[in-house]
Amino acid sequence: MQSSEDRLSGPAFEESLALVEMILGENSRAISTLTRLLQTPYGGWLYSPAPITPALLKLDPIWDPLRADPAFQKLCQEPSRH
Repeated sequence: MQSSEDRLSGPAFEESLALVEMILGENSRAISTLTRLLQTPYGGWLYSPAPITPALLKLDPIWDPLRADPAFQKLCQEPSRH
C-alpha cells in the first residue's frame, strides 16, 4: 500500500518496499521509493518514530548495497524535505 492510498501507514510500508527492492537487486526502484519517502512527511517504521532522512541513509549500513549508485549518493547529500 502506497502513501497515496494510506497517508498514515503507507510510508512505513514503502520503507519495507525499499528494503525488499534493494535485497532483490532492484536498486533503481529502491532509490525511487526512497526519493518519494524523502519528500513525504510521516512517522517511520524502520527508524520509528522518525522518517528516513538523508543522514540516516548515509550512516545506516543496511543501505550499503546502494552506496555505489550515484543516484543514492545524491540522496544522501540532499537536505530532507519534510
